[in-house]
Amino acid sequence: MLNINNFPSSAVQPVLASLSSVGLMDVALRELGAKTDRFPAHYGSTWVDHLAWGVDSCFSAARLLFSGQAIGATVVLRSQFERWTENAAFNADVTHIEGESSADFAGRAWHECHKTYPFRMRRPADTTGSEGRGHSIEGDWDNEPHADGAMGPPVNIGEDHRVYPTQILNLMSEFLHGRGPWVDAVQWEAGGLLDGDSMSIAKAAECLADAVTLIVRQIRLCLATLAEESDRNLMPEFLFSLPERMPAGGVNPPLDYLIPLVPTTGLSSDVLAEMDRVLAVYEATMKGKRPAGRLFRDDELTHLHFGARRARAAKCAVKALEMERRDLGDKFNIDAVSGREMCYITAAEMAGLLSVWQGNTPAGRAAATCSSLMRSAYWLWLEDDDRALGALRCLLEQCARMKVWATKPEKAERLESSSSGTPKDWVNAAGWRRLTALNRALGEFAHAHAKIRWDGAREILWNIQRGGSGASIHTARGHALDALTSLLMVECIRSARVLSPAIGDAFEGIVNDLVGGPGKLESELEDFLNRTLSHKNHPLGDYSFQGPAASRR
Repeated sequence: MLNINNFPSSAVQPVLASLSSVGLMDVALRELGAKTDRFPAHYGSTWVDHLAWGVDSCFSAARLLFSGQAIGATVVLRSQFERWTENAAFNADVTHIEGESSADFAGRAWHECHKTYPFRMRRPADTTGSEGRGHSIEGDWDNEPHADGAMGPPVNIGEDHRVYPTQILNLMSEFLHGRGPWVDAVQWEAGGLLDGDSMSIAKAAECLADAVTLIVRQIRLCLATLAEESDRNLMPEFLFSLPERMPAGGVNPPLDYLIPLVPTTGLSSDVLAEMDRVLAVYEATMKGKRPAGRLFRDDELTHLHFGARRARAAKCAVKALEMERRDLGDKFNIDAVSGREMCYITAAEMAGLLSVWQGNTPAGRAAATCSSLMRSAYWLWLEDDDRALGALRCLLEQCARMKVWATKPEKAERLESSSSGTPKDWVNAAGWRRLTALNRALGEFAHAHAKIRWDGAREILWNIQRGGSGASIHTARGHALDALTSLLMVECIRSARVLSPAIGDAFEGIVNDLVGGPGKLESELEDFLNRTLSHKNHPLGDYSFQGPAASRR
């Protein structure tokens, strides 16, 4: 946590630059009716709030990246990139070709939609298409193949920068599966504790900044169209009056903006007071005032927009705790959050230690990826963010990878060397077919395209809890997080024993102290596996997103 203060400017600079023009969009969002107290992680019940969610999500990803959690940032941005790829495809009338990869489809969609940027391409809402073809990405987590090295067609940003959507999506997908050129960044965080610099984190940040630039650009187009439809004819010109990327410095936002929202840190009285101050300055600025007595510099403004969103997240967290206090009455225990936090941190640190001992091997990379994903899933869970579940899907795959390397190294070697291997292959090889229902549910939350079915997936997560009741809808995310934490602990103990029986015993002793005694963790996991098996055929139901493109899925 202390090393976050020295996060490499090479990784901060491109991301802040990609967010530097968001202030104009914030003004437009307000004028077009976006709620100023909206819950940052919710995708909105109106179109303008949905657009605001897209912008907020870019800051959420930046916050994880600036905390060293590049893979958590990628979980958020990959889903956003899918969401706005489909918006671009619909407006450019680009349809998915049978057999075409999601990355190739994305490349065509962005290239066609942005050929004439900033002129806005728009199609009427009642358009229908030829049967069997649609605008949707064909994302299926379990069957995602290894990505090729294709760059695809470019999209021009300004006069001197080109981005390649096909390459962006390929690199993000590879990273989420524990592969590709960025994996060293995960080991630098999980094992190296962000000490020193990292070439991989800089490369990852540059690509993720390109993803942010495209996402923000597409949302800006949507805002301009909405402004025209609302007869605010001066707003489009206002929205496009600044360059898309402007230098905003390479200084990481203050630690108070990054730390997890738990009572002892991100929700402490000192931090909340600072959040109130930041939000007051932001509100004054949005009203055209000069709370500092002068104009802000670009870097100060970008940090302000970042801080305002973290302040809103903190306020929502405080409100959620107050609701829980009211509902539970005398049973409410604020220390319970800290107790659960200890389990999550311990699991992440066990995996981080393994990544150091196993080094730059596939098993070591899997352990490092698990460590980082554990942190991101826990931080996102604290904010009631469903993308915590997307992080858990990645974590499940990497836990399976750890187990196969510990128990079936020859099988693991074949899977690593196969270009046709899929995430499902690792889960099956680990002997976790009983987790099919959980796997399907988490896989839905790993994406945000037109064919996702979050409602049905959420029902699975409700139902696999022990003694499900009316309260299950409020505890499903946390239950999934606890289950994957237990799974990670068991696999860390197993992998540690391969290295050293004494270290494996020490890991087991630590875990037993946390969970309440020998054998309890294994017994609860077995019970969880059996409960999950009973829901393997639970239907996922209807698609979650509805709109003008629904007929073109």
